[in-house]
Amino acid sequence: MSRFNKFILLSLVMVLIFIVAACGKEEEENQLEIPAKQVTVIDGDTIRIDMKNRVETVRLLLVDAPEMNDNKYGKQPFADEATTYLRFLIQSSKTITLEKDVSSRDPYKRFLAYVYADKKSVQEALLEKGLVRVYQDPKNDKYLKEYKQIEAEARNKKIGIWSLDNYVQANGFHPEAVHPQSNEQTGFVASTNSDVYHPISCKEVVDTIKEENRIYFKTEQEAQDKGYKRSKVKGCWE
Repeated sequence: MSRFNKFILLSLVMVLIFIVAACGKEEEENQLEIPAKQVTVIDGDTIRIDMKNRVETVRLLLVDAPEMNDNKYGKQPFADEATTYLRFLIQSSKTITLEKDVSSRDPYKRFLAYVYADKKSVQEALLEKGLVRVYQDPKNDKYLKEYKQIEAEARNKKIGIWSLDNYVQANGFHPEAVHPQSNEQTGFVASTNSDVYHPISCKEVVDTIKEENRIYFKTEQEAQDKGYKRSKVKGCWE
């Protein structure tokens, strides 16, 4: 082999080594491993990571879980189940891996990631149980096809959120479709700015509570379990 050919071969090898190293670096930057003990579950699609020098809120990419504290309807159906199962996945694991897609943060500055508990996809596990729906993100769609297939299987089995007719719609969850009258004529409401609750039928009081501050309860017992007590407005309870 001539000296020139050896030079060309050596150059190609160096380029190949550079490309492999660059890909490895990119893959490393796209994934972050964290001990599970540093992770706290906020709700069915959100976790908090306690880092050494900061705390990060992480939103699970491409899935949406029922709200734990909806301004109008309180706790949405299957919110507890989604949160509990996510907590189980996290707490029964040793290592949590975060994988980012194209966009790293949402408008609320939350970190966006595909989450793995000991290499098991958390998003896929939640979808399999019917505890979350697929939430499309135009900028992040790496696993959208796979997630839609899993969602379709859960929907066909009518499990979890799919067991309630018309609860899951194209634009999100609709508790009013499950209990159309529950928060209009019956039930109880409290304000985030007080420690008392009122019957929803007590319009002269309820109408003074701003919508964004309202917390709804189906029963008095539910309100009391949350630490609220009966208001002393006589007109509300006669």
